[in-house]
Amino acid sequence: MRILEGKTLSARILAALPARIEAVKARQGRPPSLAIVNYFPDSPSAVYVSRKTAACAKLGITTKLFRPDQAGGIQAFRTLLAALGADTAYDAIMLERPLPDGFETLETWDSLPAAKDVDGLSSLNMGRLFISKKLSEIETAGFFVPCTALAVIRLLEFHGIAPSGMNIAVAGRSAVVGRPLAHMLTSLDATVTLCHTRSRDIPAILRAADMVITAVGRAGWLKKEMLAPGALLIDVGTNFDAAGKMCGDADFEGISQVAAAATPVPGGVGPVTMACLIEAAVKAAELTPKMEKGGITLT
Repeated sequence: MRILEGKTLSARILAALPARIEAVKARQGRPPSLAIVNYFPDSPSAVYVSRKTAACAKLGITTKLFRPDQAGGIQAFRTLLAALGADTAYDAIMLERPLPDGFETLETWDSLPAAKDVDGLSSLNMGRLFISKKLSEIETAGFFVPCTALAVIRLLEFHGIAPSGMNIAVAGRSAVVGRPLAHMLTSLDATVTLCHTRSRDIPAILRAADMVITAVGRAGWLKKEMLAPGALLIDVGTNFDAAGKMCGDADFEGISQVAAAATPVPGGVGPVTMACLIEAAVKAAELTPKMEKGGITLT
């Protein structure tokens, strides 16, 4: 089985940033800056927080980690987002998920100014994504898209895998991975089936796919019997097994017996997502002169 690792691509993305960072510093008198908001320091996604901050520090990007108290409730959270949005010391804002129960609402996402919303959560950024017909529009326009979804697309391109004409099954319909990723794959002329908890006979849907992308957040749920021989697997899951070891959604040892290629966890989609986020923070700083009160201008 071919291993679709992401560390090489991540390093390549980050290596392209120093010149852009220096240009930002020359223009605005300081480096790009990123605010990271994380409620659960022990969550699987939070494992990457220290890696993000270390990578940013190496590049000269300023970061600050905010750890709000859940007791403050959703209003305090929205107030924090509004304050960070108005604070010119920060070019970009990143929310680590999960958030406390009840916090993930449209009002929350729209508390993020689109110009600083580097993970593409706000309705303005998400709307711009879904009206884009071609991936080239998504990559070159002045808005932001969910970094994990973008990382999958870039990882496929890096490994020479063209989605055009493929039947692809995406397991998980979240607003930050499944749905935006399905749209991006469709823009690359793939035929996409988006599976969720109410889908009938998910194993049959997955076995009929040329490529399976799993983003359900359940350790080891995807077994080899659920893949067609020779299928491709992109594992977006970030979980911990019973021994406390990071793992994906797939039973990696099992699927290695049937899949033609698969991403490892860790070392697959995760490093590329981190690099895409840092790149987006630099992009936010670059777009600062083009900001207007309602978000990012389209000129």
